[in-house]
Amino acid sequence: MSKTIISSIYCDTYEQTAVDKAVFKAINSLGVLDKIKPGSKILIKPNLLSDHRPDEAITTHPAIIKSIVQIVKSKGAVPFIGDSPGNILKGIENVWEKTEMTSIAAEAGIRLVSFETSGVKEMPVKHPTVKSISVAKTVFDFDAIINVPKLKTHTFMGLTCGVKNFYGCVPGIRKIEYHKMAPSPYDFGLLLGELYGILKDKILFTVVDGIEGLEGNGPSTKGIKRKYNIVCAAADAVALDTYITQCIEKNYKKNFFIKILKNYGDTDYEKFEFKGDGVANFNFEAVKLPITKILNMIPVSLARFAGKYIGRFLWIKPFIEEDKCVKCGQCLKSCPAKTIIKTDKGIIYINEENCISCFCCHELCGYKAIEIKESIIAKLFIRLKKNNK
Repeated sequence: MSKTIISSIYCDTYEQTAVDKAVFKAINSLGVLDKIKPGSKILIKPNLLSDHRPDEAITTHPAIIKSIVQIVKSKGAVPFIGDSPGNILKGIENVWEKTEMTSIAAEAGIRLVSFETSGVKEMPVKHPTVKSISVAKTVFDFDAIINVPKLKTHTFMGLTCGVKNFYGCVPGIRKIEYHKMAPSPYDFGLLLGELYGILKDKILFTVVDGIEGLEGNGPSTKGIKRKYNIVCAAADAVALDTYITQCIEKNYKKNFFIKILKNYGDTDYEKFEFKGDGVANFNFEAVKLPITKILNMIPVSLARFAGKYIGRFLWIKPFIEEDKCVKCGQCLKSCPAKTIIKTDKGIIYINEENCISCFCCHELCGYKAIEIKESIIAKLFIRLKKNNK
């Protein structure tokens, strides 16, 4: 049985020639380019969280997408770019434009595909609280998928990379509803694993845009931009996530999400075959993790059955900074628990009693108006964790 290949290339700029070289080298090392068949329809799936400029390091950079489009076309296949952004308050066209996907598509003469308008296909899942998941029907119309996530920390899941990026195949408001149905990071991780399992056979490979990404309280405007200087590729997104988790957290075996993903791909890090540049070449030292990482330390049984009791004392929750809030209403629309309230005077606030700490509002606020606060016990727990490092 052949080893799982992880191909990592150093790149510290988005200058197109340098990106083209790094992306091709990363993909070519996998030995998968011959799987791109002439005439086949290939979906390129970036991370287009919301309407942000490429230099904010929140969405997949257009230079990476342009490189992959060129590779697909060179093999005689037909590329498409598609996603379902979390924030389409101003319309998906605004997201395409702001992330520069519009110009990439126009230059290459290819279509942008909105997952919101194609209808859905209900797919059964094995999950303790969710029976099926809605996947954009158009995703199944393509012959293959190339996954192009952004390397970022994530307030809810800890990290967002290869597997998490497929949540963008769930269209529109349905993404919000599943947060309510699977409110703990563990339960949500189980759902992401099932979604990946549904799409796995269609995935050609994953290429991570990690030239610039986020650390701290990502994956959006409250994250801190960081140059990781890496373009990384693998045929198995689970293996790629295992590699990135090891690079950042230094102990992938303790990560709850990697434990879940063991059922969907290769997580045997010690047996991977590494090609390209070594880990020491990249900027993975002392990466700041989200303060919400504490949520993943709570045992699953407690999170599911006793959450309402421990939640009185041990909690991390979002709150709205009134002086930064522009009253756009995106947080109201993104809250699965419907716990964000707008008063008659137009003031928006979060009813903490009903908040499920999914941080959807924090993730989708484009104005840095939603911050995170911890209970006294949570602060002590975090401090103890730091002192034990």
